Amino acid sequence: MSYSILIASVIPLLFLYVIKWLNFFETHKARLIILALVWGAISVELSYQVDHPMRLVLGTTFVGTHTAPIVEEIFKSLVLLYLVRRADTTFFVDGAVYGFATGIGFAIAENMLYLGRVDIETGLILATTRAFMASLIHGSCTAIVGMAVAGFPLGRVKNPLVAWVIGLAIAIAIHAAYNNTAFHHFVFGQTGLLVLAAIAFSALLLASGAVLWGLRRERNRLRKSLGAQAGVSKGEAMLVQRIEDLDDLLAPLEERFGEVKREQVANVLLLGAQLAMKQDMIRETKDPELRAELVPQITELKRELKQQRHEVGVYVMSYVRSILPKTTWSLWARLEQILTKLQAPRTNLWSVLSGKLLGHNATGTGLHALVEAGLLARGQAAALATEGEEE
Repeated sequence: MSYSILIASVIPLLFLYVIKWLNFFETHKARLIILALVWGAISVELSYQVDHPMRLVLGTTFVGTHTAPIVEEIFKSLVLLYLVRRADTTFFVDGAVYGFATGIGFAIAENMLYLGRVDIETGLILATTRAFMASLIHGSCTAIVGMAVAGFPLGRVKNPLVAWVIGLAIAIAIHAAYNNTAFHHFVFGQTGLLVLAAIAFSALLLASGAVLWGLRRERNRLRKSLGAQAGVSKGEAMLVQRIEDLDDLLAPLEERFGEVKREQVANVLLLGAQLAMKQDMIRETKDPELRAELVPQITELKRELKQQRHEVGVYVMSYVRSILPKTTWSLWARLEQILTKLQAPRTNLWSVLSGKLLGHNATGTGLHALVEAGLLARGQAAALATEGEEE
């Protein structure tokens, strides 16, 4: 049974690590991830208290396929209304991480509940299947709700309950489709298990795809935010915009200054990105409570950034700012902006030159002919001078 417990708990946590790893801006908070995991486990008991009495009246199949998805998704996602609306949530990818953590906490607790009802041999099979499929469906569905509450795809709405209901509707639909297949998979045989796996992994791909899209969008927004207003130099800004390649970009620095300095520099760049994102939030939000939470966070980020730069040292930071070549996309974008701002010339250069040439050449003789005539005249003059000297 120990192997079953290990499989049913470790594999879901590995999925959570992957989703957390995707957020290369590292804007999520570890304490909130732990809180989400704990709430997910608690919501299993809350869901059971509602579902169990209903099973006695409506039957296990009806509750499992119709009411359980609604009850479970509601209880799982309640904590997101607290976590995601706080200033600690920088953008909707944080909502996905917290939501996935809640779902994983629920899945692990539910796995333990199921394993307590079966023998050792059956438990190993059950632990393996649930570690993959049930964990993915619970984690992905709650991640979808978390993203919706955090503003995907329309931005943070004034009333988070509206976004919560929209996210819930999507999560419940996916969860209900999964449960219906799970309760009737014996009719389809092995095909039913394949359908279950397809639904679970499709939900994971949906959540992961939204996360990757959000990271790309946020990186594009950083191009406008980074700079003097965020206290980030031009060289640092270019590195932050390619932060997903940070390991490769900082490899020369590690070879020259060591691993410790590399980690310190990476932390400086991440702090710069997080500071720019927080400044974007405070400019865009109209919520006075959220602004009140953001102000001390921005002040603290600025203090940390200054301290980290001091620890890295001026020489190393100068080296960091010179890692990327100057001829990057930003230079060409800047040139394009300058050229588009230039007014069209009032006179045509070629027309002016043509007029000047015609003024010097009223006869209309071609330029080549004029040059040839001039060379011929010089040659004749030189010949006459030579003959005069010989005489």
